Amino acid sequence: MARPAGNPVLAPIRRWVLYSRTNLTISVAAVLGVLFLAGTVFGEPPAPTRTPTTAATTDSTTTTAAPAANEITYDLVEVTESAIAGKTAAAVAKSAPSTAMAYAHSYVDISQSNTEWKTKLGRYTTDTPGDTIVAARPQVPVAITGPTTSEIVTGTGGNRRAEVTIPTQAGDLRVTVQVAESPNGTKWQVQNPFPTLDRDEVGKLGTSPSLVSDPAPASRTTTAPSTTTSATEPTASSDSEPSPPASSDSAPTPVPVPGPIPIPELDTPIPGAL
Repeated sequence: MARPAGNPVLAPIRRWVLYSRTNLTISVAAVLGVLFLAGTVFGEPPAPTRTPTTAATTDSTTTTAAPAANEITYDLVEVTESAIAGKTAAAVAKSAPSTAMAYAHSYVDISQSNTEWKTKLGRYTTDTPGDTIVAARPQVPVAITGPTTSEIVTGTGGNRRAEVTIPTQAGDLRVTVQVAESPNGTKWQVQNPFPTLDRDEVGKLGTSPSLVSDPAPASRTTTAPSTTTSATEPTASSDSEPSPPASSDSAPTPVPVPGPIPIPELDTPIPGAL
């Protein structure tokens, strides 16, 4: 019986592979090489690894974007004194009305010494306040009575600045603030000469309320003698109360007349007289 003829393509390859071990090794290496090339061409790209360079680039991008939150604003959002309470100097310096209100709040504060007052006020000014502004410091409490009123104006050299008005009991405090560079970055700062309140108006607030009410004690003093007099009058009247018995003792005593008692004339007879 005749044997079937082998595959004309695979039969020579099979004979070549099985001819020696060297041919078998070369064949296996060739197959692996073909599979590797196929995987490289048609396979998925490897996932990107986070190298130190990539990490540094990401961190620098984050750091660059962070100062955007600390940028100043030219929007004039009016504020009240309570709106800036508890805020840091850096947070207040982003806005012109907030900077002016913080300056006014520190300016009318009389609870600190002059050195502490100058240091606190200097957080919002271009220069440290000197003796001139210390001499104009209010010595009596001055209340801030309303929110700020602001407007942007163009200064010399095209620099924009804001004129802010803060109403107080002693009149309006007008503050000029401008964007300036500082060691901590760009921020709004109060310009020199620093604004102050009219000392005469502040002095009027120092008038003691007791001076206005002085006539009241005078009236009470005037009333006191009348009260004493009225209290004395009952004493005088009580002393004169025994007077009526004295006048009754001085009246003449009646003397009895001797003789029979006269019998009055009656229209009807006395019973038992018949």
